[in-house]
Amino acid sequence: MSGDGQARSLEGYSILVTRPAEQAQTLLNAIAERGGKAIFAPMIVIQGRGHEPAPRALIARLAEYQVVIFVSRNAAEFGVRLIHEMGQSLAHCTVYAVGGGSESQLKGLGVAKVISPPTDFTSEGLLKLPGLAGSAIAGKRVLIVRGVGGRELLAQKLLQRGATVDYCEVYARTPPVEPLADILRANGVERPDLGLITSLESLTHLAAQIDQENLDMLYTMPLLVAGARTAQEVERLGFSREPVVVESPADASLLNAIERWVADER
Repeated sequence: MSGDGQARSLEGYSILVTRPAEQAQTLLNAIAERGGKAIFAPMIVIQGRGHEPAPRALIARLAEYQVVIFVSRNAAEFGVRLIHEMGQSLAHCTVYAVGGGSESQLKGLGVAKVISPPTDFTSEGLLKLPGLAGSAIAGKRVLIVRGVGGRELLAQKLLQRGATVDYCEVYARTPPVEPLADILRANGVERPDLGLITSLESLTHLAAQIDQENLDMLYTMPLLVAGARTAQEVERLGFSREPVVVESPADASLLNAIERWVADER
């Protein structure tokens, strides 16, 4: 969309954006530019760990690894920042990103060659790539750059295929501290028209805040969810409407889906 059509495409609709602050601004601006009310309520707070001994010790030994995998945009942002700070380089490594957003982030940070799945932006999709097959990865040292915790599937499979795997945890995710009711009140909205969810963790934290603050009306809020795995949890956590599912959490994909949803609702 362009021109006046784009400017009016979300007019009269409020969108709850739950992404962490580091990932949300472009999307918030785009919603506002299209006439929508963007309600920013991050369900995950990101804190870097670049000052802590464990990730620094691993980055100091980066030359020992043949493969480095970044599992998220935040992993790319905090990981590459730490690599540069410590005077290390990825030039000798084969670099992988789980999704298109992580790949774009890495390239924007100066990592020229990044390999990512063509469509399935998950650990499962990454594991299908030829360079991570058993015959290719056996005997190699792999560094997985991620946040504290998270899925173990990627490391488990690579270990089974004969690789040596270490985690470099460069950031931590924590639940939000600002009451959701205060954010809604400040925006003059009791229940947003649409909630935007880009991770299972955000969905879980949203449900927890709804329960803690007795905001049960939000369980009737329609959700736009990135990824089938997260979508599967929507009903289990108590949301009453079947979610709209998009494959990619990239801004363009989310905006297109929001505009389609609003057009159908009008």
